Amino acid sequence: MNWECQEIILTVFVKASLECLKKVYCKKRQMRVQLKIFQQQEEGKMSKIQIQTKQVKFPVAEDLYGLFFEDINRSGDGGLYPEMLRNRAFEDSIIPERCTPIDGCYGFETPTGWRDQFNNGEGLKRWLDGIKPTPVPAWYGEAANLILMREGTLNKNREAALKIEFSEGGSVYNVGYRGIAVEAGQEYPFYMFAKADRDMELVLTIERENGGAALVETKIQLPKTEEFRRFDAVLRTKGAASDCIFRIRSASEGAVILGFTSLMPADTYKGHGMRKDLMEMLEGTHSKFLRFPGGCIVEGFTKETMMRFPNTIGPVWERPGQQLMWHYRATNGLGFHEYLQICEDLHLEPMYVINCGLTCQGRYAELTEGEELEILLQEAFDAIEYATASADTKWGTMRAEAGHPEPFGMKYIEIGNENIGQEYCERYEKFYHELKKRYPELIYISNIHTEKEGYPTEVVDEHYYSTPEFFQENQNMFADYDRKGPKIFVGEYAVTSGNDIGNLYSALAETMYLLGIENNQDVVTLTSYAPLLQNVDYTGWYPDLIAFNNHQTFAIPLYYAIQMLAANRGEEIYETQLEGTSMYTKNVGIPGFIAYEDGVTLRNVICNGKKAGVTHTLVGNASEENGEISLKIGPSMELDNFPGIGDTKKEICYVAFGDECSGKNVFEADVKIDSPEIPIAVTLWNSHCPMLFALDETDQRSDDWSPIFTEHHSWMIEEGKGTACMVHWFQDQPIGESVKLPMRYGEYMHLKVETREDGFDCFIDGKKVQEVYLSSPPSTAVSVSGDRDTIQVKIVNMNGERDDVEIILDCEVEDAYTALVLTADSPKAENDFGNPRRVAPEEKICTGAGSRFVYEAPGSSFSVLKLKKM
Repeated sequence: MNWECQEIILTVFVKASLECLKKVYCKKRQMRVQLKIFQQQEEGKMSKIQIQTKQVKFPVAEDLYGLFFEDINRSGDGGLYPEMLRNRAFEDSIIPERCTPIDGCYGFETPTGWRDQFNNGEGLKRWLDGIKPTPVPAWYGEAANLILMREGTLNKNREAALKIEFSEGGSVYNVGYRGIAVEAGQEYPFYMFAKADRDMELVLTIERENGGAALVETKIQLPKTEEFRRFDAVLRTKGAASDCIFRIRSASEGAVILGFTSLMPADTYKGHGMRKDLMEMLEGTHSKFLRFPGGCIVEGFTKETMMRFPNTIGPVWERPGQQLMWHYRATNGLGFHEYLQICEDLHLEPMYVINCGLTCQGRYAELTEGEELEILLQEAFDAIEYATASADTKWGTMRAEAGHPEPFGMKYIEIGNENIGQEYCERYEKFYHELKKRYPELIYISNIHTEKEGYPTEVVDEHYYSTPEFFQENQNMFADYDRKGPKIFVGEYAVTSGNDIGNLYSALAETMYLLGIENNQDVVTLTSYAPLLQNVDYTGWYPDLIAFNNHQTFAIPLYYAIQMLAANRGEEIYETQLEGTSMYTKNVGIPGFIAYEDGVTLRNVICNGKKAGVTHTLVGNASEENGEISLKIGPSMELDNFPGIGDTKKEICYVAFGDECSGKNVFEADVKIDSPEIPIAVTLWNSHCPMLFALDETDQRSDDWSPIFTEHHSWMIEEGKGTACMVHWFQDQPIGESVKLPMRYGEYMHLKVETREDGFDCFIDGKKVQEVYLSSPPSTAVSVSGDRDTIQVKIVNMNGERDDVEIILDCEVEDAYTALVLTADSPKAENDFGNPRRVAPEEKICTGAGSRFVYEAPGSSFSVLKLKKM
């Protein structure tokens, strides 16, 4: 036998031996896996997912994940639109038309009664820390007088100009958005519209605010002229810094009037004027659409502050500025054309939100009717034409002049934002029919379920802001929606209250909710988190998906969860059965007490074994005399004005005891209730978690607890019956059945409530009278998608402990697979500028997959498993 034959035989033998060993190994491994599964199933410590790839529920909704941009937290000018000069048009200190000043320049009130802080155009008072006073926000003079001119402005749309009276060697400077950030060797184009009373030479510098050599210097020759002229310069920096100012200096005395200014980086995303790092973050979400321009700014707070299409196109110095309801003025440099360009650059479908004739209904609305309403409808037509018409049309020609001859396109139109009631329905019907007749190919979105009122409805925009527990418990919210009804767009959602906001725990709860949506995307076809961007130096709303300052960015953990979801869609959703574990939510707080009428007295209050007194009076008044605490009810403006409170009694006395939040609450006290008609409640796990946003920003919030934003559970006693409730935004959600109690009125009884992980026990005079058990929402959620070659298994494990998840498939998959995992060392972990990826996904290669295998899901994690079909 020659060597070639021996080699062939040897090769065949080795291959056969390896295959045999592989089978033995796989069989032993499978036996070990099966033994482990049996053991953990017996102990009830693992979840099980059965996946039927041959049973396709429906195709994926192609545009399920998208972005919603609203100019909030100064996320437009100085943010996504990287203008570096704050108040570049000098209009920030102008009180909005028809609004009345409050306390000088502190705030203003609209004709309908909504109030906002103003602070001479600087915005919220908390934004003023470290800001030196100046009559023209962001501009300062040294040996130069600043005079704000309301006449003789650059054009009819400009409401102000800045006159500078230079002394010899005098200068003015702009501080930007908490400083101007520049990089070494980069170019920063500057232009200004100006006129002067004599020939002058102006020196432009970018320099450190606290002194030192200028990072760049250039000069502009300004001739004497009575008309505004445009002057341009390019500043190329020699160094990098984030705390710079922009200075204009004159060696000679003289007067200059500035009509408009701008300083922006030359290096922008795809050269189209947007801030690169923020656009790259948006690109990283793998989104499919962009909802713009809002949000509440679409409606405005007066007719004059409505978002109007004609004000958002054309040269930026000709676009009227407007005061936004988020406490600052925008120059609309980020306008309709720019939004469409963003969509094109990021491959997003445009979703344009139009004003249908109402200002913000949460801020005492004004309505447009008759000719005013017809104008708004025509502006909607014009906007669609600008986006979609050919270059030889009126609006297409204007688009071409702005640099985009080809149409952008338009897919979605949302009629109004967060509008409700008959006044909305009437306007919605008019706009829908007129728009649909002219543009039948577009998809139209309603703010409410207008189909219930008999109106044609294609898609309904639903918004949800709540606690992590709400999203965890409502992951199957859409399972029972009518499949023959309109599609659903969850246009705004976020954890905004509770004990975990913007961290890993809240992200996991929101992701559970999104997995529920994935499992129902035959109904829910669109989602977008809100808000999108937050300039941390000008925060008016928190949390936001992406945070930034003038030179850095980071994203909250949910950003990465959305990224993982949107990048792993597959083509179809598979039928899946989950046998998951459950968990009790970790409630923490302090004990409290509510009296709903006068005639309630407490004594001998003991909290967690220690004598306690009132530490927080949320509503009403509590007075102590001779060891007795008398509770007197009083009104709460918050309860009167907060939307959605309904018929909840608003004159109460609500007090809390202690300051140390704990999961263990034991409250006991002698309580005297004068009459059976007086309801009372022992409140447990009182935890104050206020939203940063307030409807009336002129009413300065203090450290006092708010009844609206105090989450708690309660044992309510009314008409001799005990009822347990979970309370969110001061709305009671009963738990279980009411129980008749052995009450004694007009004399002291001893009440005691003791919490457990799964609920609480209630005692009267030492006898247990009621046991309350809390719901235990699932700690596991799953969604499975795939295509011809791959399967994506998405698993959330909310529990802090590892879950060994058994996965059973009706097909074979390759042994090796990829796991993309989002987790951290603590469920409360957050990202920040110092550690922007503390909570970010990590990818690892795993082995051991098969038609039945175990995946070890880390505690407090979201995993995407990418399996390859065989």
